[in-house]
Amino acid sequence: MGRSMDEPAISAAVDAIERIVGYRFVDTALLEAALTHPSATEGVSARNNYERLEFLGDAVLSLVIVETVFLRFPQMPEGDMTKLKIGLVAGTTQAQIAEEIGLGEMILFGDSVKGPADRGRASALENAFEALIGAIYVDGGLATTREVVSRAYGDRIRFDFRAISEHPKSELQELAQASGLAPEYSIVETSGPPHDATFTAQVSIDGTVLGQGVGRSKKEAEMAAAAQALEVYKTK
Repeated sequence: MGRSMDEPAISAAVDAIERIVGYRFVDTALLEAALTHPSATEGVSARNNYERLEFLGDAVLSLVIVETVFLRFPQMPEGDMTKLKIGLVAGTTQAQIAEEIGLGEMILFGDSVKGPADRGRASALENAFEALIGAIYVDGGLATTREVVSRAYGDRIRFDFRAISEHPKSELQELAQASGLAPEYSIVETSGPPHDATFTAQVSIDGTVLGQGVGRSKKEAEMAAAAQALEVYKTK
């Protein structure tokens, strides 16, 4: 994930993101900062990485999403608007959108985190996406930001949208407990050598299997199974 620090890569990333989001920056330094992880600017001003823009973008994105939901669904009660807003601005949603637009390959990392594993990828994607929104707001204003957010989110802004859960096992537990039930997990298959095993887990509620997942650890497999079960259980 990400790029090493060199000017051609930065220029190519700027051009690519501008084409993807459909907005041409007046001040490309803002976009460059939005694509720069703090590790790439150690010992340098925070103006040169995405932290400050992320702070601004978080607030701007919330405003745009709340305004959009308010205007698009005039009959939606406050409680439902809150739930929808939470799902739309969730870190998992932002990371998914950032992945879709190719932001992960554009983020500039420093030597200390070259070649990072998946751990921390979602966080970097979320932060860079918020920073991108902040940069567009500073450079092009609120109206332009609304347009970009609308294109980036696409059909996600709908009354029945649900974010991918960051804690599927906990969420499934809470939903089941509301009906006086509890999820039960089991490892149904283990394959591969002990040092590189793959596990398959199933989760059932009240005797019915609702989800199955695969992972490199039992915990990972159970989380994948819980995520699948959530989609089934919420429609029951």
